Amino acid sequence: MDERLMKLEVKLAYAEETVLALDAVVSGQAQEIAILLSRIDALERRLTAFIDSGEDSLPENERPPHY
Repeated sequence: MDERLMKLEVKLAYAEETVLALDAVVSGQAQEIAILLSRIDALERRLTAFIDSGEDSLPENERPPHY
């Protein structure tokens, strides 16, 4: 009985360690997602402002970059 209890305690300790490690990963990913979402919002605002300004073509005297 003591051996079975000891094995269960060891398994529980490993499970707790795994849960804590996974929690840290998920928390980090949540922060990264929040940062990426704010960057996407900023890019959408810039793109909308650019399109609304009507400057979506090259000036007549400017060559495209591949020349």
